[in-house]
Amino acid sequence: MSGAVVEARDVWKRYDTTVAVRGISMRIERGSLLGLIGPNGAGKTSFMKMVATLSKPDRGALRILGRDAHTAVAAIRRRLGYMPAELGRMPDMTVREYLSYFGAAAGVPRVERERRVRDVLELVDLVERQDSLVSAGSTGIKQRILIAKTLVHDPDLLVLDEPAAGLDPRARIEIREILRELNRLGKTIVVSSHILADLEEICDAVAIIEHGELVTHGRIDELTDGLRARREVHTWRVRVPPAERERAQEALLALPEVTGCGLDEEGLWLETGAPTGNPALRALLDAGVTVLRFVEQGPRLEDVFMRGTDGTIR
Repeated sequence: MSGAVVEARDVWKRYDTTVAVRGISMRIERGSLLGLIGPNGAGKTSFMKMVATLSKPDRGALRILGRDAHTAVAAIRRRLGYMPAELGRMPDMTVREYLSYFGAAAGVPRVERERRVRDVLELVDLVERQDSLVSAGSTGIKQRILIAKTLVHDPDLLVLDEPAAGLDPRARIEIREILRELNRLGKTIVVSSHILADLEEICDAVAIIEHGELVTHGRIDELTDGLRARREVHTWRVRVPPAERERAQEALLALPEVTGCGLDEEGLWLETGAPTGNPALRALLDAGVTVLRFVEQGPRLEDVFMRGTDGTIR
C-alpha cells in the first residue's frame, strides 16, 4: 500500500452556487500529524468532511487509506475516526455507556469493546469520570469524551475539526498532549484549528486553504526555513545581565548593519540586514558584555499563514 493515507487529486465540492473546495490536490503521509488552517469559510470543514466520507467530491479523485472514497465508504469508515467541530447535544448516558454504544455501532465485539473502552478512558484521563453523565461535564471534559468516542474502534486515521475550540488554556494543553500521544502510537491525524501556536507545537506538517484552494502544504520546518531565506530583515533576541543592557545596546547600534535595537522585559532585540548574527555577537564580546543568550527569532507558523493567505506563497 502507498505511504499516503489521503490522496486527493483535483478535488472540487460545490454547495448550490457556492464552490467550497476548488481543485485541491494533496497527499497526507502515514504517521503524519497535519494541521489544516485557513480563514473562516476557507473550505477546511468541507474538505475534512470529504476525507471523513461524510460527503463526496463533485469532481476529482479521492483515496482514503488506499481505497476509493466514492465506492468504499464502509471499509474506510471502519478504519477512520471523525470528530466534528460542534459538540451537539450530549445524551443522558454515562461516559462508559456512551463509549460502549459507539463501539458496538462500529462492530467491535463485546469482549474487545470492553478492553478498548478501558484503554481510551485511560488515554484521555477519564477513568474517574466513567460513571458520570456525559452531559454533565465541562467543555474540556466533553471534548475528551468525543476524542475517546472517536478512538473506541481503534482507527488508523483521525480527522478532528477544531478539537480545542472554546477550551481554557489547561484543557488546550491536555488536548495537545493527547494528540501527541496518539501520533506516537502511530495514528495519522488531520486536525484543524485557528490556534496556530497549538498546531505549531504538535504538528509536523500544515496545509493552508483559502477560498477553497490549497495555498501551501508541507513540513512546518521547511516552510519556515523558506521564509527565513527570503527575509530582508533578521531579528535576534539577546539576553545580558541587567547592568550591562545599556552598554550592549550602544555596541549594537554602532554597527552599520543593525537597523534597530531596543530594550524590553526579556533583554534586547535587534534587527539586522545581515543573514548572520556573528558581527553583532562579536561586537558585544569586544565591548566586554556578558552574553547569556543570543538567538534568531525565526519565522513562525503565524508568518507562514499571513504570507500564505495574502497570496505570496504558491
